[in-house]
Parts: sequence; structure tokens; C-alpha cells
Amino acid sequence: MPTLEGIRLKLLMYPRTGKLFTSRRIKQLKYKDFTIISNNCWGGMIYESYGLSKQSPTVGLFFMASDYIRFVSDLKAYTTGEIKFINPQYSKWKDVPQVSGDSRFGLYPVGVVSNGKEEVEIFFLHYHSEEEAIDKWKRRCERVNYEKLLVKFNDQNGCSEENLCEFLALPYKNKIFFTCKDWNVQSEAIIKIRQLFNKKFIQASYEPFGRNRKFDVTDCLNKLV
Repeated sequence: MPTLEGIRLKLLMYPRTGKLFTSRRIKQLKYKDFTIISNNCWGGMIYESYGLSKQSPTVGLFFMASDYIRFVSDLKAYTTGEIKFINPQYSKWKDVPQVSGDSRFGLYPVGVVSNGKEEVEIFFLHYHSEEEAIDKWKRRCERVNYEKLLVKFNDQNGCSEENLCEFLALPYKNKIFFTCKDWNVQSEAIIKIRQLFNKKFIQASYEPFGRNRKFDVTDCLNKLV
């Protein structure tokens, strides 16, 4: 039976990726060579919403919150480091509800990438094989543009206030945090978005694209210098 989230994502597919909308949206961009690093699929969805090729390795996948903070804390080392794949049942996160509660777990590749000192796990949710995942990961790692970089995080996948504070302390000029909750932290990088049902974390269908009243993604991307 379809979920409300699944229905919302399907309804948003055409306004997000339809050629009429993407062609109009891309004309509003000053730059087309930006990189979005994201803890979930949002980055890939943004590239699709402008009809652009994906210039980021964090497309079609997700991280648990603490692993993502570790990843973006040493981004260059992780994107040039060794990546390998493990049996999903050996994942250190296999018992957390955000992973084990999804019926798709075990059907997609789970990668482990190292910066030479520590490892983080990557859940390649929208990939069909390890070969596809490693091929696209390596090619997109080479496309990262550190001069026009947007680092995005949200309150999914076990995000704690400590994780949020660590994220806000990262030395990136352009970073945003999407949430549906109130935090005991104040920052211009925190973008609160009202959603109708689940209030525990923001859902993918509520994360903005293009120009809208929640958050102007186009304006944000145009300021990446």
C-alpha cells in the first residue's frame, strides 16, 4: 500500500523534473558547475530539478548522521580514499530502526569508505549493484568543485543536537540544515520547514527545490562563490 510520503514524491516528480520546469529553472542559474554534498538524496534531486549532470558523489544514497559528520569533516580525504563493499548484515547500523525498518535493506549495496584513519558507511539506496555504485562514486568524486560547494545536512537518520553543532562548526562557507523541529541552537544555516504529519524528522518530499516560499534553492546556488 502506498505511503503518504510515496504519493507526495510521485506528485512532485513532474514539477521537479518535467522539461518545461527544468528549462525555466536552469535559465535562472548563474553557475552550472556547483557541487552539492548531501547526507541523503536531496543533492541528486536538485541536479535533476535543473536538468544538470550530477557533479557530486553523494547522489542516490544516504549516511547515518554521525558518519556523515565524519565524512564532511574530511571530505577530500574520503572522496579520494579507498571504497569497498560489505554484506549489509555486517553493517554497524543494521539494527537501528532507520535502516532495519526499511524493507529495502539488504537489497542495495552498502559501501565503506576510508580516509586512511577512519571509515564511514554509505547506503547506496538507489543503486542496483556494487559495480554501478563504485563506478558512479569514483567518476563523481572527480567532478567535485570545491570552489562552488554547498554542504547540506538534515535531521534524519539519528541526527542529534551534538551532530547539528558539529555540522554548524564545520569551516564551510555555504552550508544548510533542513529540519521540521525546534533546536536549542540558533544559526542562519538552520532552515525549519513545516510538514503536515511526521514531526520527528523532515521527509524527502518536504525538502525544497527551485524557488519557493520555504527556501530559495536557486538563490542559494547563485551565491556559491
